[in-house]
Amino acid sequence: MNIQNWFLPGAILGAGLILAISIFVVRTTTDIAIPKGDPEVVRPVSPDDHVFGSPEAPIKVITYSDIDCKACKKFQQTMAQVMTEYGPSGNVAWVFRHLPLIDIHAYAKSHAEAAECVASIGGEDAFWRFIDLLQAIAPNDNEFIPDGYPVVLEQLGISETEFRSCMIDHTFAKRVEADFGNALDTGANSAPYVVLVIKGEKPITIEGAPTYDIMKRLLDDKIAGLK
Repeated sequence: MNIQNWFLPGAILGAGLILAISIFVVRTTTDIAIPKGDPEVVRPVSPDDHVFGSPEAPIKVITYSDIDCKACKKFQQTMAQVMTEYGPSGNVAWVFRHLPLIDIHAYAKSHAEAAECVASIGGEDAFWRFIDLLQAIAPNDNEFIPDGYPVVLEQLGISETEFRSCMIDHTFAKRVEADFGNALDTGANSAPYVVLVIKGEKPITIEGAPTYDIMKRLLDDKIAGLK
């Protein structure tokens, strides 16, 4: 069955959201910029978030990301490497939130909702693996076509029937919209967009895809300064 037949027409995050997202330009370099905005309005990390590492970590790397964007895929790999080194100590946690660039990537909103559906059915590990698989199958500038969801679901052991029902009902559309709206409120104007939340300090925002070396220097400095 063509999975595109599963989806029902619906409003895409509202007219205002469409206008807001139209300003986004995906950054494909590893340079970072400090955008304008109010990072202090970042939504506090809660049990509803997707957290890799300890939820009690004093440093939280909150990433607002588009699953199909090239820079986001690069930063996804960077953060996997970061968490291999810093996760076991309990000092750093990685939080994934959605920033679907719907005017640039046709399936961005679908992928965001699909990842949430997978998490609701298969748990947190399935959520992270789903994203990894989509990006591995469609690397760089390639976009993953929703027709391929069933193959990924099979690899994850996720019920197609449950997934289909979740997607048709747009069960997590409001969740994705909330992530997107919070990214805008904190100053996002591209993806990936990072809000670094450090215990005892004001949040720091990073726009673009910083390299592992940049993240390492930043995290080492912040860990050294923990109170």
